Amino acid sequence: MAESMEYRYLGRSGLKVSVLSYGNMTSGMGLFSGKKDVYDIAIENHHQELMEKCISLGINFFDTAEIYGYGLSEVYLGNNIKRGNWDRDELIITTKFNPRSGGIQGNSRKRLRQGIKQSLKRLQLDNVDIVYLHRPDKDVPLKEQISALNEMIENDQAYYWGTSEFSAESLSEIFGICQKYGFIEPIVEQCEYNMLSRKRFEVEYAPIFDEYKLGTTTWSPLYGGMLSGKYNDGKIPNDSRFGQNNWDLEKSAEFLQGLGQVANDLGCTQAQLAIAWILKNPDVSTVLFGATSVNQIENNCGAIKVVEKLDNVVLERIEKLLDNRPSPSMNWRTFTPKAYRR
Repeated sequence: MAESMEYRYLGRSGLKVSVLSYGNMTSGMGLFSGKKDVYDIAIENHHQELMEKCISLGINFFDTAEIYGYGLSEVYLGNNIKRGNWDRDELIITTKFNPRSGGIQGNSRKRLRQGIKQSLKRLQLDNVDIVYLHRPDKDVPLKEQISALNEMIENDQAYYWGTSEFSAESLSEIFGICQKYGFIEPIVEQCEYNMLSRKRFEVEYAPIFDEYKLGTTTWSPLYGGMLSGKYNDGKIPNDSRFGQNNWDLEKSAEFLQGLGQVANDLGCTQAQLAIAWILKNPDVSTVLFGATSVNQIENNCGAIKVVEKLDNVVLERIEKLLDNRPSPSMNWRTFTPKAYRR
């Protein structure tokens, strides 16, 4: 493991994960090649290069899903794990099951049993470290879904399980079902969290973190690239997340330029600042990022050294720029929040 990388326990489990992790959505969906959902050896080779760089920098967590490229992401990841000269036991491999992928069967026991068999075949692995319910399936009883995931663990097809983009209310219900029926509890929630998407993580999940010590693998640290610094000149595409949300683009450019100045004062890139800000939150276990080049991976990993520079003065300076700190009154139930614990 690289000396500069840091590691945190994932929730209440004994699983130690690198604070930065690699998301394989871009490779599976051909986002850096233009060849969507079509196998390409060049993509696989490029993915191998990116994996090698990640591992050399101490990243041990690699995330994928059956829906990424309709299985291609798992194929690329599986092939490269097999050909790479790495210790599989030192890597943490995850995959996710989306009710949309299950068609008419959703996330039923039948579909989840089939799904894990197919995913392991594509990955060429005996098991994965974590399986996720990729999105909620309100048509299938939670007890049935949880039971099916527990079967995967009992059958040594997975070691742990988690959820992705579940509401705090649903997570509370899940833990209640697990405690009532003696099921293995989830250890992680995979959710969006960044400077511009905060309410669910900082407010709604606060009682869940308090009560169950749930781990997190957060995604979209740069808000679809908007926080990376590349749009600081004010040339923000209308089809970007800023444009689609009908934000004041002129005001947004001022905000982005303000973040750029903070980053400049700290001697880091704006992307590093955005990632470091997330890592400063103790409820974050690991930050998932996508990258299409070795340079992007190296730059993202540089965020680790920026975290220690984020003292209260800098954090408050960022807060004034963001002007979006969520109110505890937004919570889904009455509770005493930890409120912006930095």
